[in-house]
Formats: sequence, C-alpha cells, structure tokens
Amino acid sequence: MANTTQGQQPKSQQQAKQERRLQRNITQANQNRKDNKSDSRASANQKPLSNSARGAAQSQNGGTQAKGGKGAGVKTSLHSKLFGRAEPPSSAQQTIPYKEMFRDGICRVNDKLYNKTVTFFDINYQLAQNEDKTAIFESYCDFLNYFDASVTVQLTFINRHVDINEFQQSIDIPDIDDEYAEIRKEYGDMLKNQLARGNNGLVKQKYITFGIEAESLKEAKPRLERIETDVLAGFKTLGVSARPLTGVERLEILHAQLHPDGMEKFHFNWSDIPETGLSTKDAISPASFTFRDARTFKVGAHFGSVGFLQILAPELTDRLLADFLDLNTAVTVNIHLRSIDQTEAIKTIKRKLSDLDKMRIEEQKKAVRAGYDMEVLPPDLVTYGKEAQTLLNDLQSRNERMFLATVLVTNISKKKSKLDNDIFAAAGIAQKYNCALKRLEWQQEQGLMSTLTLGLNQVEIKRGLTTSSTAIFVPFTTQELFQDGQALYYGLNALSNNLIMADRKRLKNPKGLYWKGRFYTSKKTQAERGYTAQIQPYGHPNWIKAMYNNGHTLMNHQQGKAQKSTKEVRISYISLSEISRTKGGMSCKVA
Repeated sequence: MANTTQGQQPKSQQQAKQERRLQRNITQANQNRKDNKSDSRASANQKPLSNSARGAAQSQNGGTQAKGGKGAGVKTSLHSKLFGRAEPPSSAQQTIPYKEMFRDGICRVNDKLYNKTVTFFDINYQLAQNEDKTAIFESYCDFLNYFDASVTVQLTFINRHVDINEFQQSIDIPDIDDEYAEIRKEYGDMLKNQLARGNNGLVKQKYITFGIEAESLKEAKPRLERIETDVLAGFKTLGVSARPLTGVERLEILHAQLHPDGMEKFHFNWSDIPETGLSTKDAISPASFTFRDARTFKVGAHFGSVGFLQILAPELTDRLLADFLDLNTAVTVNIHLRSIDQTEAIKTIKRKLSDLDKMRIEEQKKAVRAGYDMEVLPPDLVTYGKEAQTLLNDLQSRNERMFLATVLVTNISKKKSKLDNDIFAAAGIAQKYNCALKRLEWQQEQGLMSTLTLGLNQVEIKRGLTTSSTAIFVPFTTQELFQDGQALYYGLNALSNNLIMADRKRLKNPKGLYWKGRFYTSKKTQAERGYTAQIQPYGHPNWIKAMYNNGHTLMNHQQGKAQKSTKEVRISYISLSEISRTKGGMSCKVA
C-alpha cells in the first residue's frame, strides 16, 4: 500500500493538471510584470520618438489601432463626411470644396457631382397687382416642380459691397470747359447726393446652381445642357432674364464671395494654368480661413457667421426673403433644395399616419381601462394627425411635391461689433415671421462652404416643405434700372431707393416723348408759352447735349411750330391732336 498521511485524500489526475496550469500562469504573470518594469525604466532614459520615426515604427509593426483599428475607421469617415477627404484641409485652397472648373461653366465638385450655374435678374413682383402676383407664384411653383430627385438645386442671393469710388465713376460726367460747365457741375452734384441716399454701393446678385451625379464629364455634359435649356425656358415663362455662366464668370463670383470688401480685383486667364502650374483655386482663394471659434469664422481680415433658418411658423409670407435681401449689409442667403421622389414621399407619409393610428389606439385602450371617454386624446396627437392627412391629400390631389430644404444666412463684416449688429438685425427679421435664426455650432466651415455657388450642401439640417411652401421664398422684388455710360437720371426706385439711370437709346423702345408743360398747368397757358421753355428742361436749349456733348432731343409743341425744326434735322415728326374720335381724346399721326 502507498504511504499516505492520515486524513489526507489522494488528488485526482485532473486536479493535478489544473494546479500545474495555475502555477504556470502565475509564473508567466510575474515574468511579464518584471519585463514591463524594465521597459518603463529604459523608456524613461531614452528620448521620445519624432512623428516621422513613430510613423515608421508603426508601419513596421503593422500599425496601431488608430491606423488600422475601429477608431481609425470612425475618424476617417468623419473627415470624409465633413471635408470630402480622409484628412482635414491644410491650406486655403484645399478648403474650397471642388476639384475642377471647366471653361464652359461645368464644375466637378467631387468624383460624381457635376453642376452649372445660371444668373437671373429681378422682375417687379412686390409692386404688382394681386392677380399678377398669383400668376407669378403659380409659375414659380411649376418651375420648382421641374426638378426631380436626381437634381440638386441651390438658390443663392448675394448682397455685397463694391468700391464706392468705382461706382461714382459710373455716374460721373466729365468736365468740359464750355458754356455749360456750371449746369454740368450742378447736375453731377445732384446725382452724388441721390447716390448717398440709396443703396447703390450694395450690389444684389441672384444665381441658381443645379447639379447631377454622373460617372464622367462626358456623361454629365448633355444632361446638364438639357437641364440648362429647360431652366432658361422656365425663367422666360416667368418673364425673367437669365443666362448661363462660363467658367471664368463662376470663378469671379467665388472670388467675390471670398473677398467681401471688393478691393482685390479678380485676375485670371486659362493660359496662366500651364504656364504657372497653379490651379483655379489659387486665383480665388483668400489669404486665410480661420475657424477657431464655435459660432464665427474669419475669411482674410473679415469676420463672418453662418446660421440656419429654423421654420417654426405654420404659415409664411412672400416678404420673408425680400426683407432679408433689403438689409443694407453684406448678407448672403442660400436655399438648398432636394426633391423627394413622389412615390417615396407618399409612402413615408402613409407610414407616419399608420404610426399615429397605432398611438391613437393605444391611448384609447388606456382610456377604456381608466374609465374615461376614449375620444379624449392628447392635443399633439390630434394636431399631427390632421397635418399629416392634409399633407397626404396635397401630394395626391394637388400639383405638389416634397422638398428637403436648408436655408442658410451668412453675414460678413470688417469688425466683430458690426457683425453682431448685422446678425441681430437678421435674427429680428426671422423673429418677425415666427422663425428663428440659429447659428451653426462648430460647423462654421461647413456652413461657409455651403454658401459658395458650388451646389454642395455640407449642413445636415433639412426641413421638409411642399412645393407651395418652398415657392413662398419668392426670389423677386423689384427690377432695377441702372445703365452706365451716357445715361440720364430718372429718379429713385420706390422700393430699393436706388438710382434710376437709363439711356433710352439702349432700351427696347428707344423712342421718347416729352409732354409740354406741367400736369397742373392749363392747356391755354401751355399753348401760350414759348417753344424753348416748353421743350427743354430748366428752360435751357440742348440740355442733353449740354450734359454729354452729343445726342439729339426731339420735343413736340403745337401743330406746325415744331415741324419745321424737326425736318431740318431729318427726323420723324409726330403730330398729337386734341381732336380725336378715340375714347382717350388724342390721336397720333406720323408725318
């Protein structure tokens, strides 16, 4: 028999193996602890590795988790979403989010997004009658319904300051040492006084940028040209003048947006690219971008801030956008639109209605168990149900589509205090219409890049709107008439308070008519007045010729008095007679 101690049980073979395994683990743990202590002492006596040496060591060891692990994937995807690349931009040129600008105006924003820009001009909307306003609004709704889910749309409205000295030169009358010098000086001083009363130092521009996704430029170009033709036709239906922009013109707009003071002139030529090795971004980029603050940014020496319009009002008016553009500040309003497929929009609303019905049934079950009337439902549930049903009816029975809209408002100023005042004024306009202008927190770079006329929206804040709700941001206010060169002053615009300067010889109808006398002057007194005093402003002969030292003036008086003088200069003689069989009591005959 084996010798054993009294009371001690013999160990089984399995227990012996477990004890040996445990002993080996303890020994290995002690050894690892000793190795870690020795490594920490050695590292304390060594100099830290540089960034390049650390990168080389990581590449030799297969990389750390930050390079190839899960954390790296999250960081890379975040950078790609924010900046369009795996790493954040390191220069002002890299910050501008497009890859290539072509001569014909097509811009390749990223690997698949191509777009074009069309500039359009204003029409008289705010001063129109209600019937005309309704017609313009309905036509604009049809214009928006043209864009389907495959087309991205950006509407850009820019108020920017220009060099006031350059603007004054456009109305300056050159001095000529003759007998009319005193009158010419008086006329020029009057124009400068009227210029100071208006907003003529502020230029208002309107653009629409539309883009599609394609695999190559060859595939995108015919589609963009087709959309461009339809857009121009839509503007023509509205009575709006519009034209597409070339590549140089688009670069000039970007340069103006990134140089708000307007002092630095745009200089670019396509031949400079192969000669200098620079890109188009070098011609438009500012000196620097600064995005250190959470709610402001700096572009060059100017401060700026981007905010989004939070639409809280159940109804909006067509004055909201017009009031933003009437601000006498450098403000830019951008509306990014993306249409939702009609079938998908209807399915989404039906799913929401099903969810609301389920919630209503649950509330009714609670009412039955609690012993009160099952028709008593939470007010929010009832309101949401009615609104969803109304929206579904609009999409199914009316000519309505669903859009995802992002409205951005950008203010830029030379001083921080002036910027705060401009933001306060813009926020007051939003508050007047029961909306809120919220500044983007730590997204100022994405907001600024989304305001450029590149058709790229990097702000993930969207509001669902129908066609009529989107069209309420009517982009038309009043048409300006300001022509340079030998243009005459006709007064101030009633809405914008800007100068009305026109050369009638360059208008659609170059003919002019001067009615003798004043409106309150009797016809007998008009007939007895001298010919020169009636037909010339200020009673001075050759008034237009006195201003610009050329041109002809044709006025009419009684029949027979002016006919001789008009024939001497070989121009048509128009006779206006008070005796007429027409309802207006006046007829016209050309001699």
